Amino acid sequence: MTTSFTHSASHAANALWRIVSWPARVGAARRTMSELARMSEYELRDIGLTRSDVNDATALPLDADPSGLLVRRRAWREPPASGRANLAA
Repeated sequence: MTTSFTHSASHAANALWRIVSWPARVGAARRTMSELARMSEYELRDIGLTRSDVNDATALPLDADPSGLLVRRRAWREPPASGRANLAA
């Protein structure tokens, strides 16, 4: 019984935290998208993105973190790493 109560309390605390932190998450997502929208095509290409990627990320829900989508898009375009040295190491 105690485990069930603890689980319910934890779930309620998580839900409350999501509600309370929603404005901050929305603000952070909007700032990120605003910065990307101001970048030139050259700057976007330099970080592995396109204007279409940025437009697609704006279609996400307000509080969604756009970084997941953008990272997947960039990874999709990168050539396979096999046969070349890791220059970042």
